[in-house]
Amino acid sequence: MKILTKFIGSSVAFIGLIVSLTVGSEFLLKRVEISTETSHERVDRAFSAAVNLKLSLRDQIAALRNYIILNHDPSDMAKYYKAMSEFILSLDDLQSLIPENSELAIIRRRHNFLVRLATELRDEPSTLEQTQQDFRTINSYRDDIDFSLDSLVSSVEQQHALAKQQANQFKYTTQVVRYTTTGIILLFFGGQIVLILLPVIRSIEKLQMGAAKIGMGNLDYRLNINTKDEIQQLSCEFNQMATRLAESYHSLEEKVIDRTAELIRLNQNLEIEIAERTLAETELQQALQKLQQTQTQLIQTEKMSGLGQMVAGVAHEINNPVNFIHGNLVYLDQYTQELLTLVQLYQKHYPQPAEEIQEHTENIEIDFLVKDLSKILSSMKIGTERIRQIVLSLRNFSRLDEAEMKPVDLHEGIDSTLLILKNRLKTNSGNNEIQVIKDYGNLPLVECYAGQLNQVFMNILSNAIEALEIETGDKGFLDIGSRVPTPDSKLPIPTIRIRTEMLNPNVVAVRIVDNGPGMTEEVQTRLFDPFFTTKPVGKGTGLGLSISYGIIVQKHQGALRCVSEKGQGTEFWIEIPVRQTVEVLGSQRLKTEAMTSA
Repeated sequence: MKILTKFIGSSVAFIGLIVSLTVGSEFLLKRVEISTETSHERVDRAFSAAVNLKLSLRDQIAALRNYIILNHDPSDMAKYYKAMSEFILSLDDLQSLIPENSELAIIRRRHNFLVRLATELRDEPSTLEQTQQDFRTINSYRDDIDFSLDSLVSSVEQQHALAKQQANQFKYTTQVVRYTTTGIILLFFGGQIVLILLPVIRSIEKLQMGAAKIGMGNLDYRLNINTKDEIQQLSCEFNQMATRLAESYHSLEEKVIDRTAELIRLNQNLEIEIAERTLAETELQQALQKLQQTQTQLIQTEKMSGLGQMVAGVAHEINNPVNFIHGNLVYLDQYTQELLTLVQLYQKHYPQPAEEIQEHTENIEIDFLVKDLSKILSSMKIGTERIRQIVLSLRNFSRLDEAEMKPVDLHEGIDSTLLILKNRLKTNSGNNEIQVIKDYGNLPLVECYAGQLNQVFMNILSNAIEALEIETGDKGFLDIGSRVPTPDSKLPIPTIRIRTEMLNPNVVAVRIVDNGPGMTEEVQTRLFDPFFTTKPVGKGTGLGLSISYGIIVQKHQGALRCVSEKGQGTEFWIEIPVRQTVEVLGSQRLKTEAMTSA
Protein backbone atom coordinates (compact mmCIF):
# COMPACT_ATOMS: atom_id res chain seq x y z
CA MET A 1 0.00 0.00 0.00
CA LYS A 2 1.32 3.47 -0.84
CA ILE A 3 2.26 5.90 1.90
CA LEU A 4 -0.15 8.49 0.54
CA THR A 5 -3.02 5.98 0.57
CA LYS A 6 -2.19 4.96 4.15
CA PHE A 7 -1.98 8.54 5.28
CA ILE A 8 -5.18 9.66 3.53
CA GLY A 9 -7.16 6.66 4.82
CA SER A 10 -5.99 7.08 8.40
CA SER A 11 -6.50 10.84 8.24
CA VAL A 12 -10.08 10.44 6.95
CA ALA A 13 -10.84 7.95 9.72
CA PHE A 14 -9.13 10.21 12.25
CA ILE A 15 -11.10 13.28 11.14
CA GLY A 16 -14.38 11.26 11.08
CA LEU A 17 -13.75 10.03 14.61
CA ILE A 18 -12.96 13.55 15.82
CA VAL A 19 -16.11 14.96 14.19
CA SER A 20 -18.31 12.13 15.53
CA LEU A 21 -16.99 12.36 19.06
CA THR A 22 -17.11 16.15 19.09
CA VAL A 23 -20.62 16.43 17.62
CA GLY A 24 -22.00 13.57 19.73
CA SER A 25 -20.50 14.82 22.96
CA GLU A 26 -21.58 18.40 22.29
CA PHE A 27 -25.16 17.25 21.41
CA LEU A 28 -25.37 15.15 24.58
CA LEU A 29 -23.92 17.90 26.73
CA LYS A 30 -26.26 20.46 25.20
CA ARG A 31 -29.35 18.37 25.96
CA VAL A 32 -28.20 17.71 29.52
CA GLU A 33 -27.40 21.40 29.93
CA ILE A 34 -30.85 22.45 28.68
CA SER A 35 -32.58 19.93 30.97
CA THR A 36 -30.52 21.05 33.95
CA GLU A 37 -31.14 24.73 33.29
CA THR A 38 -34.89 24.11 32.85
CA SER A 39 -35.13 22.19 36.12
CA HIS A 40 -33.06 24.80 37.95
CA GLU A 41 -35.20 27.64 36.58
CA ARG A 42 -38.44 25.82 37.50
CA VAL A 43 -37.24 25.25 41.07
CA ASP A 44 -36.22 28.92 41.41
CA ARG A 45 -39.65 30.06 40.23
CA ALA A 46 -41.39 27.61 42.61
CA PHE A 47 -39.32 28.89 45.51
CA SER A 48 -40.18 32.50 44.65
CA ALA A 49 -43.92 31.61 44.35
CA ALA A 50 -43.86 29.85 47.74
CA VAL A 51 -42.37 32.94 49.36
CA ASN A 52 -45.07 35.09 47.71
CA LEU A 53 -47.75 32.70 49.12
CA LYS A 54 -46.49 33.27 52.65
CA LEU A 55 -46.37 37.03 52.19
CA SER A 56 -49.87 37.23 50.67
CA LEU A 57 -51.23 34.94 53.45
CA ARG A 58 -49.77 37.29 56.04
CA ASP A 59 -51.45 40.26 54.34
CA GLN A 60 -54.83 38.43 54.23
CA ILE A 61 -54.74 37.58 57.95
CA ALA A 62 -53.74 41.15 58.84
CA ALA A 63 -56.55 42.60 56.70
CA LEU A 64 -59.22 40.30 58.27
CA ARG A 65 -58.06 41.13 61.78
CA ASN A 66 -58.22 44.84 61.08
CA TYR A 67 -61.65 44.39 59.52
CA ILE A 68 -62.98 42.73 62.70
CA ILE A 69 -61.28 45.12 65.14
CA LEU A 70 -62.00 48.42 63.27
CA ASN A 71 -65.77 47.89 62.94
CA HIS A 72 -65.82 46.35 59.50
CA ASP A 73 -63.90 49.02 57.54
CA PRO A 74 -64.44 48.32 53.79
CA SER A 75 -60.86 49.34 52.96
CA ASP A 76 -59.56 46.47 55.04
CA MET A 77 -61.78 44.08 53.17
CA ALA A 78 -60.46 45.48 49.87
CA LYS A 79 -56.89 44.86 51.06
CA TYR A 80 -57.92 41.32 51.90
CA TYR A 81 -59.31 40.62 48.43
CA LYS A 82 -56.20 42.05 46.81
CA ALA A 83 -53.93 39.81 48.93
CA MET A 84 -56.27 36.89 48.23
CA SER A 85 -55.92 37.40 44.46
CA GLU A 86 -52.15 37.45 44.73
CA PHE A 87 -52.30 34.29 46.86
CA ILE A 88 -54.44 32.44 44.30
CA LEU A 89 -52.18 33.56 41.39
CA SER A 90 -49.03 32.36 43.20
CA LEU A 91 -50.82 29.10 44.09
CA ASP A 92 -51.78 28.57 40.42
CA ASP A 93 -48.16 29.31 39.37
CA LEU A 94 -46.92 26.71 41.85
CA GLN A 95 -49.53 24.23 40.61
CA SER A 96 -48.13 24.60 37.06
CA LEU A 97 -44.50 24.30 38.23
CA ILE A 98 -44.81 21.38 40.67
CA PRO A 99 -48.15 19.66 39.95
CA GLU A 100 -46.98 16.49 41.67
CA ASN A 101 -46.80 18.14 45.11
CA SER A 102 -49.76 17.04 47.31
CA GLU A 103 -49.46 19.98 49.71
CA LEU A 104 -50.84 22.34 47.07
CA ALA A 105 -54.30 20.74 47.20
CA ILE A 106 -54.33 20.92 51.02
CA ILE A 107 -53.31 24.59 50.94
CA ARG A 108 -55.98 25.39 48.33
CA ARG A 109 -58.69 23.59 50.35
CA ARG A 110 -57.79 25.31 53.63
CA HIS A 111 -57.56 28.66 51.88
CA ASN A 112 -61.09 28.13 50.56
CA PHE A 113 -62.25 27.80 54.19
CA LEU A 114 -60.58 31.12 54.92
CA VAL A 115 -62.28 32.70 51.90
CA ARG A 116 -65.74 31.49 53.07
CA LEU A 117 -65.04 32.90 56.54
CA ALA A 118 -64.17 36.26 55.04
CA THR A 119 -67.40 36.19 53.02
CA GLU A 120 -69.46 35.48 56.15
CA LEU A 121 -67.71 38.31 58.00
CA ARG A 122 -68.51 40.69 55.18
CA ASP A 123 -72.20 39.71 54.88
CA GLU A 124 -73.18 39.20 58.57
CA PRO A 125 -72.30 41.49 61.49
CA SER A 126 -70.75 39.73 64.45
CA THR A 127 -71.30 39.97 68.20
CA LEU A 128 -68.44 40.27 70.66
CA GLU A 129 -68.58 36.59 71.39
CA GLN A 130 -68.77 35.82 67.69
CA THR A 131 -65.77 38.12 67.05
CA GLN A 132 -63.62 36.18 69.51
CA GLN A 133 -64.67 32.97 67.83
CA ASP A 134 -63.74 34.44 64.42
CA PHE A 135 -60.29 35.40 65.73
CA ARG A 136 -59.66 31.86 66.86
CA THR A 137 -60.90 30.50 63.54
CA ILE A 138 -58.67 32.87 61.54
CA ASN A 139 -55.64 31.94 63.65
CA SER A 140 -56.46 28.25 63.21
CA TYR A 141 -56.67 28.63 59.40
CA ARG A 142 -53.47 30.63 59.42
CA ASP A 143 -51.61 27.98 61.39
CA ASP A 144 -52.88 25.19 59.14
CA ILE A 145 -51.95 27.05 55.96
CA ASP A 146 -48.55 28.12 57.40
CA PHE A 147 -47.82 24.51 58.29
CA SER A 148 -48.64 23.39 54.76
CA LEU A 149 -46.64 26.29 53.29
CA ASP A 150 -43.64 25.36 55.45
CA SER A 151 -43.89 21.80 54.18
CA LEU A 152 -44.13 23.17 50.62
CA VAL A 153 -41.08 25.48 51.07
CA SER A 154 -39.12 22.59 52.56
CA SER A 155 -40.01 20.46 49.56
CA VAL A 156 -39.03 23.27 47.15
CA GLU A 157 -35.72 23.75 48.97
CA GLN A 158 -35.03 20.04 48.63
CA GLN A 159 -35.76 20.28 44.91
CA HIS A 160 -33.50 23.40 44.70
CA ALA A 161 -30.65 21.48 46.37
CA LEU A 162 -31.29 18.58 44.00
CA ALA A 163 -31.18 20.96 41.02
CA LYS A 164 -27.87 22.42 42.25
CA GLN A 165 -26.52 18.89 42.66
CA GLN A 166 -27.63 18.09 39.11
CA ALA A 167 -25.81 21.25 37.86
CA ASN A 168 -22.59 20.17 39.59
CA GLN A 169 -23.05 16.68 38.19
CA PHE A 170 -23.50 18.22 34.75
CA LYS A 171 -20.18 20.13 35.06
CA TYR A 172 -18.41 16.96 36.14
CA THR A 173 -20.02 14.99 33.30
CA THR A 174 -18.94 17.71 30.84
CA GLN A 175 -15.31 17.47 31.97
CA VAL A 176 -15.38 13.67 31.85
CA VAL A 177 -16.81 13.67 28.32
CA ARG A 178 -14.31 16.20 27.05
CA TYR A 179 -11.33 14.50 28.67
CA THR A 180 -12.53 11.16 27.32
CA THR A 181 -12.91 12.62 23.82
CA THR A 182 -9.44 14.19 24.02
CA GLY A 183 -7.94 10.91 25.24
CA ILE A 184 -9.53 8.95 22.40
CA ILE A 185 -8.27 11.50 19.85
CA LEU A 186 -4.74 11.42 21.27
CA LEU A 187 -4.80 7.63 21.38
CA PHE A 188 -5.87 7.43 17.74
CA PHE A 189 -3.26 10.04 16.77
CA GLY A 190 -0.57 8.06 18.59
CA GLY A 191 -1.66 4.93 16.77
CA GLN A 192 -1.35 6.77 13.44
CA ILE A 193 2.18 7.87 14.36
CA VAL A 194 3.22 4.37 15.45
CA LEU A 195 1.68 2.53 12.52
CA ILE A 196 2.43 4.96 9.68
CA LEU A 197 4.85 7.74 10.58
CA LEU A 198 7.49 5.80 12.56
CA PRO A 199 8.07 3.16 9.83
CA VAL A 200 8.48 5.99 7.31
CA ILE A 201 10.96 7.79 9.60
CA ARG A 202 12.99 4.61 10.18
CA SER A 203 13.09 3.96 6.43
CA ILE A 204 14.23 7.54 5.75
CA GLU A 205 16.95 7.19 8.40
CA LYS A 206 18.18 4.05 6.65
CA LEU A 207 18.25 5.95 3.35
CA GLN A 208 20.16 8.79 5.04
CA MET A 209 22.67 6.34 6.52
CA GLY A 210 23.11 4.66 3.15
CA ALA A 211 23.77 8.02 1.47
CA ALA A 212 26.32 8.88 4.19
CA LYS A 213 28.08 5.52 3.72
CA ILE A 214 28.27 6.03 -0.03
CA GLY A 215 29.48 9.60 0.53
CA MET A 216 32.32 8.34 2.78
CA GLY A 217 33.47 5.97 0.04
CA ASN A 218 31.82 2.68 1.07
CA LEU A 219 30.47 1.82 -2.38
CA ASP A 220 29.65 -1.78 -1.34
CA TYR A 221 26.95 -0.71 1.13
CA ARG A 222 23.38 -1.78 0.25
CA LEU A 223 19.96 -1.02 1.76
CA ASN A 224 17.48 -3.63 3.05
CA ILE A 225 14.00 -2.06 3.35
CA ASN A 226 10.75 -4.08 3.14
CA THR A 227 7.90 -1.59 3.63
CA LYS A 228 6.04 -2.47 0.40
CA ASP A 229 5.65 1.17 -0.56
CA GLU A 230 7.50 3.94 -2.40
CA ILE A 231 10.41 3.89 0.07
CA GLN A 232 11.12 0.21 -0.73
CA GLN A 233 11.11 1.10 -4.44
CA LEU A 234 13.45 4.02 -3.69
CA SER A 235 15.84 1.70 -1.79
CA CYS A 236 15.99 -0.66 -4.79
CA GLU A 237 16.87 2.24 -7.08
CA PHE A 238 19.44 3.40 -4.52
CA ASN A 239 21.12 -0.04 -4.55
CA GLN A 240 21.23 -0.02 -8.35
CA MET A 241 22.75 3.47 -8.31
CA ALA A 242 25.42 2.35 -5.79
CA THR A 243 26.32 -0.61 -8.03
CA ARG A 244 26.70 1.60 -11.11
CA LEU A 245 28.63 4.17 -9.06
CA ALA A 246 31.10 1.52 -7.84
CA GLU A 247 31.71 0.34 -11.40
CA SER A 248 32.25 3.93 -12.60
CA TYR A 249 34.53 4.70 -9.66
CA HIS A 250 36.86 1.76 -10.35
CA SER A 251 37.05 2.76 -14.01
CA LEU A 252 37.69 6.39 -13.13
CA GLU A 253 40.31 5.53 -10.53
CA GLU A 254 42.52 4.00 -13.20
CA LYS A 255 42.21 7.10 -15.37
CA VAL A 256 42.92 9.39 -12.41
CA ILE A 257 46.22 7.67 -11.70
CA ASP A 258 47.36 8.37 -15.25
CA ARG A 259 46.14 11.95 -15.22
CA THR A 260 47.65 12.69 -11.81
CA ALA A 261 51.17 12.13 -13.02
CA GLU A 262 50.55 14.43 -15.97
CA LEU A 263 49.00 17.11 -13.74
CA ILE A 264 51.95 16.99 -11.35
CA ARG A 265 54.29 17.69 -14.23
CA LEU A 266 52.11 20.51 -15.56
CA ASN A 267 51.75 21.98 -12.08
CA GLN A 268 55.51 22.12 -11.60
CA ASN A 269 55.91 23.93 -14.91
CA LEU A 270 53.08 26.32 -13.96
CA GLU A 271 54.66 27.11 -10.59
CA ILE A 272 57.93 28.01 -12.29
CA GLU A 273 56.10 30.27 -14.74
CA ILE A 274 54.06 31.90 -11.96
CA ALA A 275 57.21 32.62 -9.95
CA GLU A 276 58.84 34.25 -12.98
CA ARG A 277 55.73 36.38 -13.68
CA THR A 278 55.42 37.35 -10.01
CA LEU A 279 59.01 38.53 -9.96
CA ALA A 280 58.45 40.52 -13.16
CA GLU A 281 55.25 42.08 -11.78
CA THR A 282 57.03 43.04 -8.56
CA GLU A 283 59.83 44.72 -10.46
CA LEU A 284 57.27 46.46 -12.71
CA GLN A 285 55.27 47.67 -9.72
CA GLN A 286 58.38 49.05 -8.04
CA ALA A 287 59.39 50.82 -11.25
CA LEU A 288 55.88 52.24 -11.60
CA GLN A 289 55.93 53.54 -8.03
CA LYS A 290 59.33 55.16 -8.56
CA LEU A 291 58.05 56.69 -11.79
CA GLN A 292 54.95 58.08 -10.06
CA GLN A 293 57.03 59.51 -7.22
CA THR A 294 59.49 61.08 -9.68
CA GLN A 295 56.61 62.48 -11.72
CA THR A 296 54.97 63.88 -8.61
CA GLN A 297 58.19 65.49 -7.45
CA LEU A 298 58.84 66.99 -10.89
CA ILE A 299 55.31 68.36 -11.14
CA GLN A 300 55.49 69.84 -7.66
CA THR A 301 58.98 71.28 -8.23
CA GLU A 302 57.95 72.95 -11.47
CA LYS A 303 54.71 74.19 -9.94
CA MET A 304 56.37 75.61 -6.83
CA SER A 305 59.18 77.11 -8.89
CA GLY A 306 56.74 78.89 -11.18
CA LEU A 307 54.55 79.88 -8.23
CA GLY A 308 57.57 81.20 -6.32
CA GLN A 309 58.77 83.25 -9.27
CA MET A 310 55.29 84.65 -9.81
CA VAL A 311 54.85 85.45 -6.11
CA ALA A 312 58.26 87.08 -5.92
CA GLY A 313 57.57 89.15 -9.05
CA VAL A 314 54.14 90.21 -7.85
CA ALA A 315 55.49 91.04 -4.39
CA HIS A 316 58.32 93.11 -5.93
CA GLU A 317 55.99 94.99 -8.32
CA ILE A 318 53.48 95.69 -5.54
CA ASN A 319 56.08 96.52 -2.92
CA ASN A 320 57.72 99.43 -4.84
CA PRO A 321 54.58 101.58 -5.43
CA VAL A 322 53.22 100.67 -2.01
CA ASN A 323 56.45 101.82 -0.33
CA PHE A 324 56.28 105.03 -2.40
CA ILE A 325 52.67 105.65 -1.31
CA HIS A 326 53.34 104.68 2.29
CA GLY A 327 56.40 106.97 2.49
CA ASN A 328 54.59 109.97 0.97
CA LEU A 329 51.61 109.58 3.29
CA VAL A 330 53.73 111.08 6.08
CA TYR A 331 54.38 114.24 4.06
CA LEU A 332 50.78 114.29 2.83
CA ASP A 333 49.58 114.23 6.40
CA GLN A 334 52.00 117.03 7.35
CA TYR A 335 51.03 119.22 4.38
CA THR A 336 47.35 118.63 5.06
CA GLN A 337 47.70 119.71 8.68
CA GLU A 338 49.53 122.87 7.60
CA LEU A 339 46.82 123.72 5.08
CA LEU A 340 44.11 123.10 7.68
CA THR A 341 46.00 125.38 10.09
CA LEU A 342 46.13 128.08 7.42
CA VAL A 343 42.38 127.74 6.86
CA GLN A 344 41.76 128.09 10.59
CA LEU A 345 43.94 131.27 10.70
CA TYR A 346 41.93 132.76 7.80
CA GLN A 347 38.71 131.98 9.67
CA LYS A 348 40.12 133.57 12.83
CA HIS A 349 41.35 136.84 11.30
CA TYR A 350 38.65 137.16 8.61
CA PRO A 351 35.47 135.97 10.31
CA GLN A 352 33.35 137.78 7.67
CA PRO A 353 34.71 136.56 4.29
CA ALA A 354 33.28 137.49 0.91
CA GLU A 355 29.87 136.13 0.03
CA GLU A 356 31.28 133.84 -2.68
CA ILE A 357 33.82 132.33 -0.24
CA GLN A 358 31.13 131.86 2.43
CA GLU A 359 28.79 130.18 -0.06
CA HIS A 360 31.51 127.81 -1.30
CA THR A 361 32.45 126.98 2.33
CA GLU A 362 28.89 125.94 3.05
CA ASN A 363 28.65 123.86 -0.14
CA ILE A 364 31.76 121.81 0.61
CA GLU A 365 30.84 121.43 4.33
CA ILE A 366 34.24 122.61 5.53
CA ASP A 367 33.75 121.38 9.11
CA PHE A 368 32.94 117.80 8.02
CA LEU A 369 35.79 117.87 5.47
CA VAL A 370 38.32 118.85 8.19
CA LYS A 371 37.19 115.99 10.46
CA ASP A 372 36.97 113.34 7.72
CA LEU A 373 40.27 114.21 6.01
CA SER A 374 42.36 113.04 8.95
CA LYS A 375 40.32 109.78 9.10
CA ILE A 376 40.92 109.17 5.39
CA LEU A 377 44.67 109.66 5.78
CA SER A 378 44.71 107.28 8.78
CA SER A 379 42.79 104.63 6.79
CA MET A 380 45.23 105.00 3.90
CA LYS A 381 48.18 104.42 6.23
CA ILE A 382 46.51 101.30 7.68
CA GLY A 383 45.76 99.99 4.15
CA THR A 384 49.34 100.50 2.89
CA GLU A 385 50.70 98.86 6.04
CA ARG A 386 48.39 95.88 5.43
CA ILE A 387 49.61 95.57 1.83
CA ARG A 388 53.23 95.65 3.01
CA GLN A 389 52.49 92.84 5.51
CA ILE A 390 50.86 90.73 2.80
CA VAL A 391 53.83 91.25 0.48
CA LEU A 392 56.20 90.30 3.29
CA SER A 393 54.15 87.17 3.99
CA LEU A 394 54.22 86.18 0.31
CA ARG A 395 57.99 86.57 0.24
CA ASN A 396 58.37 84.57 3.46
CA PHE A 397 56.07 81.85 2.13
CA SER A 398 57.88 81.45 -1.22
CA ARG A 399 61.45 81.58 0.24
CA LEU A 400 62.99 81.49 -3.24
CA ASP A 401 66.26 82.74 -1.85
CA GLU A 402 66.53 79.73 0.49
CA ALA A 403 67.20 76.68 -1.73
CA GLU A 404 69.26 75.00 0.98
CA MET A 405 68.43 74.04 4.52
CA LYS A 406 68.86 76.79 7.09
CA PRO A 407 67.59 77.47 10.62
CA VAL A 408 64.15 79.18 10.47
CA ASP A 409 61.36 80.15 12.83
CA LEU A 410 58.45 77.73 12.29
CA HIS A 411 55.98 80.16 13.89
CA GLU A 412 56.85 82.78 11.24
CA GLY A 413 56.06 80.29 8.46
CA ILE A 414 52.74 79.29 10.10
CA ASP A 415 51.74 82.93 10.56
CA SER A 416 52.60 83.72 6.93
CA THR A 417 50.48 80.80 5.74
CA LEU A 418 47.53 81.89 7.91
CA LEU A 419 47.80 85.43 6.57
CA ILE A 420 47.57 84.14 3.00
CA LEU A 421 44.57 81.96 3.95
CA LYS A 422 42.84 84.69 5.99
CA ASN A 423 40.18 85.33 3.36
CA ARG A 424 39.23 81.60 3.36
CA LEU A 425 38.67 81.58 7.12
CA LYS A 426 35.22 83.08 6.49
CA THR A 427 32.71 80.21 6.02
CA ASN A 428 30.31 80.08 3.09
CA SER A 429 27.27 80.57 5.35
CA GLY A 430 28.64 83.87 6.64
CA ASN A 431 27.37 83.09 10.15
CA ASN A 432 30.60 81.92 11.74
CA GLU A 433 34.18 82.79 10.92
CA ILE A 434 36.60 79.92 11.41
CA GLN A 435 38.44 80.59 14.67
CA VAL A 436 42.20 79.91 14.74
CA ILE A 437 43.70 79.23 18.19
CA LYS A 438 47.49 79.46 18.37
CA ASP A 439 49.05 77.52 21.20
CA TYR A 440 52.72 78.12 20.42
CA GLY A 441 55.44 76.61 22.55
CA ASN A 442 58.99 77.91 23.01
CA LEU A 443 60.73 76.47 19.92
CA PRO A 444 64.30 76.93 18.76
CA LEU A 445 65.22 77.65 15.13
CA VAL A 446 64.74 74.48 13.07
CA GLU A 447 66.94 73.40 10.14
CA CYS A 448 64.57 72.84 7.20
CA TYR A 449 63.54 73.82 3.71
CA ALA A 450 61.35 76.76 4.72
CA GLY A 451 59.43 77.06 1.45
CA GLN A 452 58.61 73.35 1.30
CA LEU A 453 57.62 73.29 4.98
CA ASN A 454 55.31 76.26 4.37
CA GLN A 455 53.76 74.24 1.55
CA VAL A 456 53.01 71.43 4.05
CA PHE A 457 51.32 73.91 6.40
CA MET A 458 49.34 75.31 3.44
CA ASN A 459 48.08 71.83 2.37
CA ILE A 460 47.01 70.74 5.85
CA LEU A 461 45.37 74.05 6.79
CA SER A 462 43.55 74.21 3.42
CA ASN A 463 42.13 70.71 3.99
CA ALA A 464 41.01 71.70 7.51
CA ILE A 465 39.26 74.82 6.17
CA GLU A 466 37.48 72.81 3.47
CA ALA A 467 36.34 70.23 6.05
CA LEU A 468 34.93 72.98 8.29
CA GLU A 469 33.17 74.60 5.33
CA ILE A 470 31.41 71.28 4.68
CA GLU A 471 30.47 70.88 8.36
CA THR A 472 29.11 74.44 8.79
CA GLY A 473 25.35 74.31 9.38
CA ASP A 474 22.80 73.56 12.07
CA LYS A 475 24.68 70.56 13.45
CA GLY A 476 27.24 72.60 15.37
CA PHE A 477 30.85 71.61 16.02
CA LEU A 478 32.70 69.34 18.38
CA ASP A 479 34.69 70.42 21.41
CA ILE A 480 38.31 69.72 20.39
CA GLY A 481 39.50 70.27 23.94
CA SER A 482 39.72 66.47 24.32
CA ARG A 483 42.56 66.40 21.77
CA VAL A 484 44.32 69.62 22.81
CA PRO A 485 43.77 71.01 26.36
CA THR A 486 41.74 74.22 26.34
CA PRO A 487 40.17 76.39 29.04
CA ASP A 488 36.94 76.47 27.05
CA SER A 489 34.44 73.75 27.91
CA LYS A 490 32.57 74.19 24.61
CA LEU A 491 33.56 75.40 21.14
CA PRO A 492 30.24 75.96 19.31
CA ILE A 493 32.00 77.50 16.28
CA PRO A 494 34.32 76.05 13.60
CA THR A 495 37.80 75.99 15.12
CA ILE A 496 41.36 75.18 14.08
CA ARG A 497 43.91 74.79 16.90
CA ILE A 498 47.63 74.92 16.14
CA ARG A 499 49.97 73.75 18.90
CA THR A 500 53.78 73.56 18.82
CA GLU A 501 55.95 71.87 21.43
CA MET A 502 59.30 70.20 22.06
CA LEU A 503 59.04 66.41 22.26
CA ASN A 504 62.70 66.02 23.16
CA PRO A 505 65.84 68.23 22.77
CA ASN A 506 66.16 67.39 19.04
CA VAL A 507 62.50 66.95 17.91
CA VAL A 508 59.73 69.53 17.62
CA ALA A 509 56.07 68.77 16.99
CA VAL A 510 53.37 70.77 15.20
CA ARG A 511 49.78 69.61 15.85
CA ILE A 512 46.93 70.97 13.71
CA VAL A 513 43.47 70.02 14.99
CA ASP A 514 40.01 70.85 13.58
CA ASN A 515 36.53 70.08 14.88
CA GLY A 516 35.14 69.14 11.49
CA PRO A 517 33.37 65.94 10.37
CA GLY A 518 36.46 63.68 10.61
CA MET A 519 37.09 60.73 8.32
CA THR A 520 36.62 56.97 8.20
CA GLU A 521 39.36 54.40 8.82
CA GLU A 522 39.24 53.40 5.14
CA VAL A 523 40.06 56.97 4.05
CA GLN A 524 42.89 57.22 6.61
CA THR A 525 44.62 54.13 5.21
CA ARG A 526 44.88 55.79 1.75
CA LEU A 527 45.30 59.38 2.92
CA PHE A 528 48.95 59.75 1.79
CA ASP A 529 48.63 57.75 -1.47
CA PRO A 530 49.39 59.74 -4.65
CA PHE A 531 46.32 60.90 -6.60
CA PHE A 532 43.90 59.77 -3.86
CA THR A 533 41.22 62.37 -3.09
CA THR A 534 37.69 62.46 -1.69
CA LYS A 535 36.88 65.76 -3.37
CA PRO A 536 34.64 66.01 -6.48
CA VAL A 537 36.22 65.79 -9.93
CA GLY A 538 38.05 69.01 -10.73
CA LYS A 539 38.29 70.09 -7.07
CA GLY A 540 41.54 68.34 -6.11
CA THR A 541 44.49 66.42 -7.59
CA GLY A 542 45.15 64.06 -4.68
CA LEU A 543 48.82 65.17 -4.52
CA GLY A 544 48.76 67.62 -1.59
CA LEU A 545 49.12 65.20 1.32
CA SER A 546 51.28 62.78 -0.69
CA ILE A 547 53.77 65.60 -1.39
CA SER A 548 53.55 66.78 2.22
CA TYR A 549 54.37 63.26 3.40
CA GLY A 550 57.42 63.15 1.12
CA ILE A 551 58.62 66.57 2.32
CA ILE A 552 58.33 65.68 6.02
CA VAL A 553 59.43 62.02 5.98
CA GLN A 554 61.91 61.82 3.10
CA LYS A 555 63.43 65.31 2.97
CA HIS A 556 63.37 66.14 6.70
CA GLN A 557 63.56 62.64 8.22
CA GLY A 558 60.47 63.45 10.29
CA ALA A 559 57.01 61.92 10.77
CA LEU A 560 53.54 62.86 9.53
CA ARG A 561 50.52 61.12 11.12
CA CYS A 562 46.76 61.59 11.05
CA VAL A 563 44.39 60.77 13.93
CA SER A 564 40.68 60.95 13.12
CA GLU A 565 37.30 59.31 13.63
CA LYS A 566 34.05 59.84 11.76
CA GLY A 567 32.23 62.71 13.46
CA GLN A 568 35.13 63.36 15.91
CA GLY A 569 37.32 65.89 14.05
CA THR A 570 40.84 65.42 12.64
CA GLU A 571 44.38 65.95 13.99
CA PHE A 572 47.59 66.05 11.92
CA TRP A 573 50.81 65.43 13.85
CA ILE A 574 54.09 66.71 12.34
CA GLU A 575 57.47 65.83 13.87
CA ILE A 576 60.73 67.41 12.57
CA PRO A 577 64.30 67.13 13.89
CA VAL A 578 65.78 70.42 15.08
CA ARG A 579 69.17 69.55 13.49
CA GLN A 580 69.56 67.37 10.41
CA THR A 581 72.32 64.76 10.24
CA VAL A 582 75.38 65.27 8.03
CA GLU A 583 74.33 62.41 5.73
CA VAL A 584 70.93 63.99 5.12
CA LEU A 585 72.40 67.40 4.39
CA GLY A 586 74.92 65.91 1.93
CA SER A 587 72.29 63.84 0.18
CA GLN A 588 69.93 66.78 -0.16
CA ARG A 589 72.77 68.97 -1.49
CA LEU A 590 73.57 66.40 -4.22
CA LYS A 591 69.90 66.19 -5.24
CA THR A 592 69.70 69.97 -5.46
CA GLU A 593 72.79 70.18 -7.63
CA ALA A 594 71.50 67.39 -9.91
CA MET A 595 68.11 69.09 -10.39
CA THR A 596 69.84 72.43 -11.03
CA SER A 597 72.10 70.95 -13.70
CA ALA A 598 69.13 69.16 -15.29
